[in-house]
Amino acid sequence: MTADLESPLIVVIPFTWEHWPTLWAVRRAQLAEHGILLGPDSTPEPPRPGVKMRDEHEWDYYHMDQVYLRGAGNFWLAWYGECPSGHVGGQDVGGAIELRRMYVVANYRRRGVGTKLVMALIAHSRAQGIGAIELWTAGDGPGRHLYRALGFRETGGPGAEFRDIAGRTRYTPDPEEIRMRLDLF
Repeated sequence: MTADLESPLIVVIPFTWEHWPTLWAVRRAQLAEHGILLGPDSTPEPPRPGVKMRDEHEWDYYHMDQVYLRGAGNFWLAWYGECPSGHVGGQDVGGAIELRRMYVVANYRRRGVGTKLVMALIAHSRAQGIGAIELWTAGDGPGRHLYRALGFRETGGPGAEFRDIAGRTRYTPDPEEIRMRLDLF
């Protein structure tokens, strides 16, 4: 079942630091899917100036202001009714956006949450005058179908705007991942 894209059940808003516990509610669900179980009271403290973060895998979360909340980038959270249901980030890499951290909680998949998250990123990017969005996704995963439905196409690798994408994002794609691109103008 796919939810109507105008469904009042799905609300997508840009991240602010007051949403830190919501971000971690979604992250806990994602980690649980991979067998890493954290209790509901395990929300880490938000980053503080001068305090070194603990986990390299969470570096971008602890540095939202450096990764997502600068330039034309942003980060969005989704709720399905009253429940945190997903998130997506857009990192400005110099006139283009790298789509990162796309995740929808399992119970809310195929209800329109992912579509609304990516559409928020696309609308924001267009409003900022960004020409392209690119991403890595599993070659056989469900994300590929979502991105295709929204106009992304598979590419042979990062476009010219994304030459040093691994260095900028601290992400090394799995050999099975594919690169996708959406030209906005």
